[in-house]
Amino acid sequence: MVLDNEKIDAVGIFKSEIKQEFLQFQEKGTHLEMILEQGVNLNKLDKGCLIFNTLGEEGFKVLSVDSNRYDTKYWLENFLGVNILPDDNFYTKNYLKFCQNFAKDVVLPAEDKQQEVLFMNRAVNHFAKNDAFEESLFLNEVMENPELIPEFKHYKVEKGPKYSIEDVSTFPIANKAVSDSRKKIKNVITLDTNIQIRMDFINPESAERFVEKGWDEEKQMYYYLVYFNKEMK
Repeated sequence: MVLDNEKIDAVGIFKSEIKQEFLQFQEKGTHLEMILEQGVNLNKLDKGCLIFNTLGEEGFKVLSVDSNRYDTKYWLENFLGVNILPDDNFYTKNYLKFCQNFAKDVVLPAEDKQQEVLFMNRAVNHFAKNDAFEESLFLNEVMENPELIPEFKHYKVEKGPKYSIEDVSTFPIANKAVSDSRKKIKNVITLDTNIQIRMDFINPESAERFVEKGWDEEKQMYYYLVYFNKEMK
């Protein structure tokens, strides 16, 4: 098989507990005979992996798939005995996940939900437009409130080991990991009045320029003021 543009021998291990019926056709003189059989659908494997004959001294490279999320630990840890490879994809995904939790645990209590969403908005877009990550540049560009920078560094010391990024401050950015993370990050402000405001991760400046938060003395309630030119179809 080809891995990283190199031909490498590989071994495949596949597991499926579900058999499906399928038809086989056989010519019998002037007509076709249909034979009903059972087999494994390759599109619906329960679990599978490819073990590549490379990096043998460090532990072979493995690509794994698991359609049953409830027993992933059994498949990866108990059966295969593998660890996640700390590559560009791993660091990109984990750093963004770390930022998401920092936004929830630190930015939200210190400021508000809008700033939590906007922080993640800026963080994702910083990753999307750069090929390499450099932490000091990231903090200067993404952290609008300078007082939260020491909080970020303290939070990294405390929570960094959970995401295996405690000693990581530079790494190449994996674009696919950014795209995958963008889909999972919530960009919605949900209000107790059954109204939701959805921010746009592609154009974060819109959320900052056209959405204002305030306090109404008469109603004793917070409000969001949204500016627009016209309603979109």
